[in-house]
Amino acid sequence: MTPPGLVTRETRLPAGWHYSVLRKAAMALSGLVLVAFLFGHWYGNLVLLDGEAAFNTYLAWLAAHPVLHYGVWIVLITAFGVHLVVGPRHWWYNRRARPVRYRKPRRQVTTWAARTMMLSGTLLLLFLIVHVAQVRGWPPLNDSGVYRNLRAGFGYWPIVTVYMLGQVALAFHLYHGLWSQFQTLGISHPQYDRWRRPLAVVIGVGIAALNIGAILLNVDQVRALPGALL
Repeated sequence: MTPPGLVTRETRLPAGWHYSVLRKAAMALSGLVLVAFLFGHWYGNLVLLDGEAAFNTYLAWLAAHPVLHYGVWIVLITAFGVHLVVGPRHWWYNRRARPVRYRKPRRQVTTWAARTMMLSGTLLLLFLIVHVAQVRGWPPLNDSGVYRNLRAGFGYWPIVTVYMLGQVALAFHLYHGLWSQFQTLGISHPQYDRWRRPLAVVIGVGIAALNIGAILLNVDQVRALPGALL
């Protein structure tokens, strides 16, 4: 019998397993909220193609529904905060669980997207900072206003390049994240396990491709404007 208060492997494993499950569940649920937002954000990107009047009408509709608007933002910021805090912590605990790496890397049991989740997540955070700065009018490329700030940015290749790289990082991050979420949330069965990875590819690459398409269409429209830099 183990003396009271003595910490052994047997007393540590249940608690460690419990917290690991909580971290995975938090990442899965917050990730699903963020994926749902990405579809709505893509629709907002399409509104840009209809011109300033249509985009301002879209913004006015959001302002006319403050409960929905700010409710979505509260949920979104909460999910993003959970993802931002728990993600690195979960990665760090996994690293500490095996401080000495395998002598021969077992590449067959993982994917490149899985091994670079922290990298793709960091790139996405940097992209988000650039995106928010552009919406807020920095650098000052044009007159104030969300629509004009966004459209002006698509006239500069450095900003367009950052957008494109951000979408590539998004595709990799979503691919592994969704595949892992399905397993964490119990969406796993021998009959349809073979569809989990293709579905993760379709959703991850699909959202990134839709965003890239919207970006290129906006670039094409900006290029046609008088004095365009592209």
